[in-house]
Amino acid sequence: MMERWVVVARIAVRNVRRQLRRSVLTSSAMVLGIALLMFVRALEGGAHLMYVDTATRMGTGHIAMEHPDYIGSQDVEDRIAGADLDRAVQAVRASAGPDELVAVFPRVNVGGLAQSASSSIPVRIGGVDPTLERDVSFFADKVVEGRYLEPDDRLEAIIGAGVAERLRLELGSRLVLMAAGSGGELESQLVLVTGIFRTGVPEVDRGVVQLPLATAREWLELGDDATSVSVILSADRRTEAIASAIRQRLDQAGVAPEGLAVRPWWEAMPDLHAGLRADAVQTYIMLLILLAIVALAVVNSILMAVLNRTREFGVLRALGLNRRSVGGMVMAEGLILTLASGLAGMLLGLAISVGLFRDGVDISFLFGGDVAFAGAVVDPVIPPAILASDVIAIISIVVAMGILATLYPAWQATRIEPAEAMKTDE
Repeated sequence: MMERWVVVARIAVRNVRRQLRRSVLTSSAMVLGIALLMFVRALEGGAHLMYVDTATRMGTGHIAMEHPDYIGSQDVEDRIAGADLDRAVQAVRASAGPDELVAVFPRVNVGGLAQSASSSIPVRIGGVDPTLERDVSFFADKVVEGRYLEPDDRLEAIIGAGVAERLRLELGSRLVLMAAGSGGELESQLVLVTGIFRTGVPEVDRGVVQLPLATAREWLELGDDATSVSVILSADRRTEAIASAIRQRLDQAGVAPEGLAVRPWWEAMPDLHAGLRADAVQTYIMLLILLAIVALAVVNSILMAVLNRTREFGVLRALGLNRRSVGGMVMAEGLILTLASGLAGMLLGLAISVGLFRDGVDISFLFGGDVAFAGAVVDPVIPPAILASDVIAIISIVVAMGILATLYPAWQATRIEPAEAMKTDE
């Protein structure tokens, strides 16, 4: 039995080589289609990595630790106690290696009002540690006037460009912030505008104010407490494993999940995660349609080859090959053709992605500047990124396409009768 299938495979390889012109013409469309799929997914993968990096530095970090009730209330009453905060930081440093952990820092985030001499607007007030966040904060890179917060600052604050426009503020202007403190009473804090940032996300630019963490704690009477702890990692691939390790260490330290929730970014930012998944699915659907058209061309080519080799199949049947072996030979030809084309297409796509466009693809002409997506903004020059999941998906698509494209031609080949086939010159 094994010898028969070896013979079938050798005949299939010979047939592919014998009809070299047909094989090259058939595979060329598949090579280009798969190369396009590889490049588009690499470009989209690079964009997604940039979205995640930007969103984590703007908001929750790769891992967010908060009181479970704070997720819904956004109230300082549902905050992390100072003792649990210290345990959380220790758990992070013990769970992530020094090459994996970029920064871990507490924050105080609260909704409130910003009031100037002209008017008042609702804003999101963030108390941040300038020493810990200066090198990783997205806002530090987006300051367009003045400067970012510094370690010695106390009454200084940075505001979004939209906040400055709505309240008619400029550098050095006085701004009164109002929010509910730990006792539930409305507390006021006077600050001076030392910097204005522009992120490109309207809801952020029009509604975010940051001031030093120490000032926020003193103003809201929080002591050493914080509303959240953000963890920034060097790469996203181990986020889930590190989050699980942090949770285990907190359990061992006596910090229950009811007192401190540990959430990776896709749980802390579900809108972004859903948007990225929908974007990937949409791309795959569009490219699958393209590859389906290519697969039809493969079906047509293999089917025509079968119909033009009626006499050959009749001779093979007469020499002892059964229907199953003949069908297997046709399928082997199709699989050899599609796998070779798939490999060539992936190599071409890889060469285009990391060779021709290794410095990135500038898509600013499509958007007129930075690209915003699900509340995150990225540079319009996107470097392609080859993800292992995409390579596995493309290989699976190629194999499935090879099998499906040869089923009908192989079935047609099994229907050929030796006696009838010998009567034709084809």
